[in-house]
Amino acid sequence: MTPPERPKRSLLQRFAMSIAIFVPIGAMSGYYVGRTLRAAEPGGIPFTWTLGELFSLVIALMLIFSGAVVAVAATSDRRWNRMVEHQAADEPVDPAARTSGVRQAWVCVLAGGLMLAPPIAAHIPLGVEARVGIAVAIGLLMVVETWINLKLWRDGDELTRAVIAQTGALCFWTLQLALFGWAALAKLDLVPDIDSWSMFTLVMGVYLIVSVMIAQRRGLVPER
Repeated sequence: MTPPERPKRSLLQRFAMSIAIFVPIGAMSGYYVGRTLRAAEPGGIPFTWTLGELFSLVIALMLIFSGAVVAVAATSDRRWNRMVEHQAADEPVDPAARTSGVRQAWVCVLAGGLMLAPPIAAHIPLGVEARVGIAVAIGLLMVVETWINLKLWRDGDELTRAVIAQTGALCFWTLQLALFGWAALAKLDLVPDIDSWSMFTLVMGVYLIVSVMIAQRRGLVPER
């Protein structure tokens, strides 16, 4: 007998599952990083991580994990069919799709690393030279990630480019209005001001959610 087909999960259900998995991981990681930093300093270092820094840690872990999964899937046609395309293992695979998958995996891993480094380094007692070195390394990684993104855009088909353009436009206008509204209220002392890292974390979170939703509506994300 053919086994019954598993029920399809909606995008909201999968997003909720991701949050349920990675929020505890991010919270525990932040806790142990903070405890390690306190133990490393004889006088003790107070736990001063902000909510934006903790959420950026969660997003970074999600990006790195997603990139690692895609990288593993791209190692063979069978894995790609099973983990990405959700089709029969012996189906032919477009080499361009696997190449694009590897590039997307690198983008996710690099983006996750870039989001991890600044908040962690900010809570470590480092000298000016070390902080400059970290800043230079971050700048170089940003150049590499930008180069990979440009190759994804150049080699992508019309649908992929449309998804990227639509995601960027929607996020720009939505976040522009939202951040302006908050900034105006903050200037009037009606709401607290937001630090730059929290704003960046908000932008990244909204961008990831919107990109997945648009990709699914365009048929680039499998329904299950």
